[in-house]
Amino acid sequence: MYEWDGWTCADCTVCGAGADCADCQQCTDFAFPYPPHWAGDWQQGEPERGVEAFGGPGGMAAGRELVDAGGDWVLIEQNRDAAATARAAGHWVVEADIRTLDPRHPALRCTRRFHGSPPCQTLSDAGLRSGWNSIEISELQSVMWQASEAFGFLEVEDLCSLYGGPHGYFGDVLDGMEDHPDADGWGEHCGGGHLPPTMSPAAVREWAASVVSDARTALMAEMLIWPMCLVQIGAPLVSITMEQSANLLKQTPALAEAIQSEITSTEGFDWAWCSWQIADAADYGASTHRERAWMVATRYEMPRYADHVDGKAAARVTWAHALKKTGKLPAWTPELDRRIEPYQGRPALPVVTVADALNLPANWWADTRGKRRINPETGKPRGGGSFPLNRVGQCVTAPWYGIRFRPADVPQGEGTAMISLSELGILVGFRRDYPWTYIPARAGAKGTRNIAQMIADAVSPFMGAAISAAVQGEDWYDPVTDYQTSLYLLQTTPNEQPARPTEQLTLFPEAGTHNLLDSLFAPSTPAPINRWKRAG
Repeated sequence: MYEWDGWTCADCTVCGAGADCADCQQCTDFAFPYPPHWAGDWQQGEPERGVEAFGGPGGMAAGRELVDAGGDWVLIEQNRDAAATARAAGHWVVEADIRTLDPRHPALRCTRRFHGSPPCQTLSDAGLRSGWNSIEISELQSVMWQASEAFGFLEVEDLCSLYGGPHGYFGDVLDGMEDHPDADGWGEHCGGGHLPPTMSPAAVREWAASVVSDARTALMAEMLIWPMCLVQIGAPLVSITMEQSANLLKQTPALAEAIQSEITSTEGFDWAWCSWQIADAADYGASTHRERAWMVATRYEMPRYADHVDGKAAARVTWAHALKKTGKLPAWTPELDRRIEPYQGRPALPVVTVADALNLPANWWADTRGKRRINPETGKPRGGGSFPLNRVGQCVTAPWYGIRFRPADVPQGEGTAMISLSELGILVGFRRDYPWTYIPARAGAKGTRNIAQMIADAVSPFMGAAISAAVQGEDWYDPVTDYQTSLYLLQTTPNEQPARPTEQLTLFPEAGTHNLLDSLFAPSTPAPINRWKRAG
């Protein structure tokens, strides 16, 4: 167990004299690396405390603030530029490798919410797909199945015998134990109960890393390590949310099953709800697609927007590729019969094209790869890398920082208008003045690629708001509608278009194809495109 003598801010003489924890060295040292006021117990009426693992540059946090501006959250992020960006956006950030932190830290004992966005590089199509290895995934699934036992959540009926007591599994007196003081009654550890923790977080992490070829895949285990250790130390945790590559469900459903089973099983958390679904940020207000797997789990009751669907139909669509190849579904899959549906019958937010988002002519094109060679057989440019602006954009990737825009009559690769990093963030759903930050690694470095990669990896604030609202804060619809209108300069009456927004990037050093699933989780009928015009 984590070594702690029970001291809290309640025992602090400095704070007892009226000082704030932030001004008290003892509280600051005790709570480090978390906020000093977390040295004290949470009080009724204070903002709920939450921990966000793999917080990135703050996309989930930006969405969460749209529906719950009063939350008290800590973000954990290892990348120094992402951490600096989130910090510049106003968040408390612990810049560290999450594997070096112990979630049993006493400053975390009042945590009520947990979110995680584990790295997706080993699962995404753009990566090497090492996380798709079926043998590795099976081994990691087995490790994750042991989380409830490792952290003290496995309930047994013969706990008595583990402590040297006289009773067996069915409560009978064991041979040779007839003279035990508790033979004819029940002592403190007699009967059923929960097994004591058997492993530390470090041991589980080491075990998980040992069964996979890329340590980033093993970080999926943090989605059980942190919640279970928080509850183990008495934290009143009531919700867990998670974002990951859609391939988590499509290609490695065994990991999603392991998490869901540990959360809902009577041998694990025994929580009331844990749903998995694939959702696209473009369906909730963004001007580019960002399809991700989302999990929502709640302890006592169904989350807001809870909906039940045909799980078998959803499974056949999600794993259609497996059915086509093998004729059967994967051996281990999470239940898909429940999900959240934020619209609840309300009109969907307007569809916003790339041209709308960036105030460019609808008949223009974007080139992402420069000028391409012509195929002599067809007379057309080879490969992809170009798309029209009169539609919702593809998922933003890091190379998009080199996009050039051009009118349709200008040859491919000869556009002169370039995209700014601020505009790249806008396409994902970040506000225009978001403080993208790069800490130069060498003199003169601008970090353009680094920031573009941050934007490509981030959670879209649109989805962050919808998922957060399912478990906390206010309903997402009105604040997100207002946010979309402001971000993309939309209004309900015709008006003249403004000039294209200018670059608002901040660079400074700092220390330290639609399918059934779409239908099952589809937004309501989109608002007609003529419902709104750009604000003047």
